[in-house]
Amino acid sequence: MAVGRITSRVGLGLVLMLSWSTLLSCAADDTAEPSPRPTASSVDGADAGEDVSLTGVTIEVHNDPGCGCCTSWAEYLRRHGAAVTISEDPDRDAFRAAHGIGDDAASCHTALVDGYAIEGHVPVTAIRQLLDQRPKAAGLALPGMPVDSPGMGGTASDWIRLPVMAVATDGSLSPFEF
Repeated sequence: MAVGRITSRVGLGLVLMLSWSTLLSCAADDTAEPSPRPTASSVDGADAGEDVSLTGVTIEVHNDPGCGCCTSWAEYLRRHGAAVTISEDPDRDAFRAAHGIGDDAASCHTALVDGYAIEGHVPVTAIRQLLDQRPKAAGLALPGMPVDSPGMGGTASDWIRLPVMAVATDGSLSPFEF
């Protein structure tokens, strides 16, 4: 019985430690171009099943100062061929709003790609579909910071189930099937 309680406490301790390290990586002061924080996708190649190419696509990422998971998302985009620039933007909320993304869709970074805004950890499959279909829209959003999203963890099979939203030019949100 005592062994079971010790094992449970050790397991709980590991979960708490990993959760805390994830929070710290997003709050760390990364003034230089840091190495991306390893995620499930970068460690075991879990996104290798996403054979989507963003080769020739330029993406400009504006992130909250010190957020490390934004850098991990940028690396994820680069692995799919995108040319990515990333800059810390202390006034990113205003930048996000100026590109048609409201507070209800907010995340930790806003990217611009070929006339569209991409808010948050949106998977490359959704971005590729947006660029191929070219709908009249402000862009796409994955509100919040889902722990199983690209740059945060998870796998390609997790990412296709994420609630990515199409952001209309009036700022309204609707599910984006990809």
